[in-house]
Amino acid sequence: MSKHQRHRRVRDYNLHAGLAEVFTPGRHYSTYLAEKVILFSRFRGQDLSRLQKLAFHRFHSERVFDLRPNILDISDRAVLVEYFQFFDELFFFGSLGGSKRCILKCDSKLAEADGPRGKFSKREVLNIQQGKLGQIFEIKVYRQRGENRYYSLRAALGFMLQAMCHAFLRLWQCRSGHCSEMWGEHGAGWAWQDMALAIEDAVSDGHFVNLDTPLGRLEMLADNLRAYPAYLSAEQLRRWRIDPRKLARLAGKT
Repeated sequence: MSKHQRHRRVRDYNLHAGLAEVFTPGRHYSTYLAEKVILFSRFRGQDLSRLQKLAFHRFHSERVFDLRPNILDISDRAVLVEYFQFFDELFFFGSLGGSKRCILKCDSKLAEADGPRGKFSKREVLNIQQGKLGQIFEIKVYRQRGENRYYSLRAALGFMLQAMCHAFLRLWQCRSGHCSEMWGEHGAGWAWQDMALAIEDAVSDGHFVNLDTPLGRLEMLADNLRAYPAYLSAEQLRRWRIDPRKLARLAGKT
């Protein structure tokens, strides 16, 4: 494991300005990253950053963002590619696709009824200029089942956005053993849940994105607890709007 380095902070001014490369791989506290995403997810109107305003200009002017079932001349892949950039600029400061450290792939494989909606994976790459290994994250989205185009695309977007939350933390958070712990108030699992809840709320806001796209937070929490058992208080579950009985069933504790 590499020697722990001091955590870096990012000025809100730079995030508002949409400056490239404001984050440094592996050098930020996970809670700090989540706090920035949560803060900017709550901006509306003139408070939006430069990138957020540009993203919304495209969102309201380009037909590719229309998910209605009667739109048949725009491919699912084209929709996902545009929404990937839109969500990246709206919530992640353009740091995923803009850094070329997170790649979206659309798979023609049809997702199984109760199976995964896609795959999130990491691979090591050599940075020739710096002479050291770096990380690239790949989000592969399967073709979704659904009653119509709207429901299948909504399911695909939910998985894609869930994976983008993972990629954002995994790319920029400190990778030392202590900092990458899952639980405790400043754990990576805690930060992911806080961040994903704020994004869910922003996306479903009728005066913002107006898209009901769950990020699978309950299922993700159950998976995390199976891998990293921990006690979470009833108050914390209420804050995350998680039903403890459903969580216990999914986590295999009943």
